[in-house]
Amino acid sequence: MNPRWLALPSLLLLVGCPALDPAQAYRDAARRLAFSLDRVEPTLRVAFPLERSRVGFRLTLGVDNPSDLHLKARSLGGELLLEQGGQVQRVGNVAFTQGLDLPARGRASLPVELSFTYEELKGAWGPLQKVLRSPHGAVWRLEGQAGLDVLGIPVTVPLRARKTLD
Repeated sequence: MNPRWLALPSLLLLVGCPALDPAQAYRDAARRLAFSLDRVEPTLRVAFPLERSRVGFRLTLGVDNPSDLHLKARSLGGELLLEQGGQVQRVGNVAFTQGLDLPARGRASLPVELSFTYEELKGAWGPLQKVLRSPHGAVWRLEGQAGLDVLGIPVTVPLRARKTLD
């Protein structure tokens, strides 16, 4: 075999020809997704004894897809954090278990309801009480990952969303 024939395929692999990787455009589109916490509504259900009390959250995660490509999110999740007065408190983990279609040049929303017991939130109870009483200056943050299906190839992108309360 003539070694000169190996030069062209090797050069194409080194240059990263888009024709050799059709999923690259989808990966690039996935990295351009923009996430937002459109709604965070905490609720407090007090019961006696106090250990039976529950704190609930209604979250709505918004996803903007600015690309011309239709994408499918297969998993979304991360940590729900509360920031107030320069301090960050971890509230819990959030997992959006249903898939989500992300239309080209469109927006999709995903609502979810979470509920934690007093025992589960004992460490965050103080900051949560302050926010439930006076939400001014608080920032809800969701930090995690979004798993997308790109032509049968799993792609993971960072998920960062925030909602400032006035």
